[in-house]
Amino acid sequence: MAKTATKTKVVSKSAKGTGKDPKAAVVKKGAKVTVSKVVIAKRIAKANKPAVKRAPKIVDPNKYGKFVILDAFNEKYPEMVIIDTAPAAYSKLVGKKWVSRDRFITFIEGEKAYVSIDKGAKNLLKEMDAVGIVPLDVESI
Repeated sequence: MAKTATKTKVVSKSAKGTGKDPKAAVVKKGAKVTVSKVVIAKRIAKANKPAVKRAPKIVDPNKYGKFVILDAFNEKYPEMVIIDTAPAAYSKLVGKKWVSRDRFITFIEGEKAYVSIDKGAKNLLKEMDAVGIVPLDVESI
């Protein structure tokens, strides 16, 4: 084997003037690192493994969440839709018609926002009651 030149550097880890003995660490450049053959084989296998291409998720245009939307167009409204099935909380919407899918989706998003706001208000009242603060206007919430 041929000898390789290595540089050594002494690094002092103590501050000057503190009265402590300097501690030195030797840092060698060019030191060999041994890696097991198993680790190398795993790295090569991972590098040669082809990337997995996943097919894009197919979205059913007749569904929005758990709602089933059917076309109910006529001459005046060519984009009209009707709700065929809905979750139990929105069972009153079954059979209703909207001018377009976008209008229906906007309506549903608004309803979900109102529900979220109401839940937040109830949680706020519970937290205020736990702390001992009495809200001024309980009936409006």
